[in-house]
Amino acid sequence: MFDWSDLRIFLAVHRTGSFSAAARQLRINATTVGRRIEALEAALGAALFDRMPDGLRPTEAATEIRVHAESMEAQAFAIERKLGGRELAGGVVRITCSEVMGARLLTPLLSPLREHHPGLRIELGSTSRNLDLVRREADLALRLGRPVEATVVARRLATIGFAVYGTARVAGLPAEERRWVSFDDSLAHVPESEWVETARGPHPPVFRSNSTAALLEAARAGIGLGLLPCWLGEGAAELQRLGGVVLRRELWLVLHPQLRRAPLVRAVADHLTEAIEARATLLAGEAA
Repeated sequence: MFDWSDLRIFLAVHRTGSFSAAARQLRINATTVGRRIEALEAALGAALFDRMPDGLRPTEAATEIRVHAESMEAQAFAIERKLGGRELAGGVVRITCSEVMGARLLTPLLSPLREHHPGLRIELGSTSRNLDLVRREADLALRLGRPVEATVVARRLATIGFAVYGTARVAGLPAEERRWVSFDDSLAHVPESEWVETARGPHPPVFRSNSTAALLEAARAGIGLGLLPCWLGEGAAELQRLGGVVLRRELWLVLHPQLRRAPLVRAVADHLTEAIEARATLLAGEAA
């Protein structure tokens, strides 16, 4: 009989395509992941992954058992949510959002929660990828844009305004001599990238990154103009805004429908909703 917990590791490897990526997701050692997969293969009497030069490729056996493994995973999460709803005194609430929003907007808002819920422990995961709330990769999410999943509960919290920022030296250059900083190809699909692509003219960006924080620092260093959230750009003394808000995106709070009744999750969601709505003017870029 195989170890039931090995199915969780199997699903992580199947979804990420490598032992190392699965290890990072599960927060365990990659060697452990490999050893547990080998044990599962031995117990089942079938190879689950072919080792290819470009990574792991699921075998036919892996494809067949994945459906059953995901069904077991869903049941396990249902049990976890049921028990989690009874939790009153303390526990972990996992939040996910973008790196810069987590570090510079969200984290300062979380301190008062500890005063009212001393048993609360918060795990903040910063990523540009939308984590799967149904699979409990996170309990709450802050996302730019309305969620597309039909299985989540979502509430629009605010409008995020974006404007062009640059140092006085860059802003003082003739329009044809100005250069831009922007997202790299991994985020070419987001509205900010599309706006800069239209506005930049014939010159490609002189600095590119997948990090908003890096774009902020590049703009502060005078490398070029950047399209930044107004709440972020207004806080940088080295930058000045060029014109008004040119792009608006909606900020949504997202959570699993069964978790919204869990006391701690509800407390965190209510607190963030109130705190963010109180800053609506700043977030919309109307305070400057």
